Amino acid sequence: MRLRHVVSVMAGALALAGTLATDALAQRGERGERERGDRGYRGEWVELGCKEVSFRVDRDVLPVGRSEGRFYAIRLYARGGAVEMLNLRVIYANGDPDNIAVRHVLDRGERTRPLDLRGRARSIRNVEMVYRALPNRRDREPIVCVEGLARDD
Repeated sequence: MRLRHVVSVMAGALALAGTLATDALAQRGERGERERGDRGYRGEWVELGCKEVSFRVDRDVLPVGRSEGRFYAIRLYARGGAVEMLNLRVIYANGDPDNIAVRHVLDRGERTRPLDLRGRARSIRNVEMVYRALPNRRDREPIVCVEGLARDD
């Protein structure tokens, strides 16, 4: 009899924990995705733009622009199909380049880890992507999106 009571209490506690976790995730989604970057900065991820990856071309330039804001880190997100991201070259608003070795296969729906940008929060002019599309039977041509970790003022 006592064992049934213990099992019942534990099942209730587990159900409550699941409900609280689901509620917390829903609240996080409502407020937008906020995260601490690798260097401890707080901010919100903002989509800077997307490019369709061609099986014929191995590099693209994504214009961002100074009006998008200042960023501590960027990350990549793949839609449609898989792509092997080799390198990024971030060109800041003042013209300084930042070469970032990525060397990561992005599956559909996957994001890279945050890639820290050099210096303090920086305005980005454009992002040059060097990649290799990975053909897949069912997937469409991949779309790669760049997100930036914006300052949390």
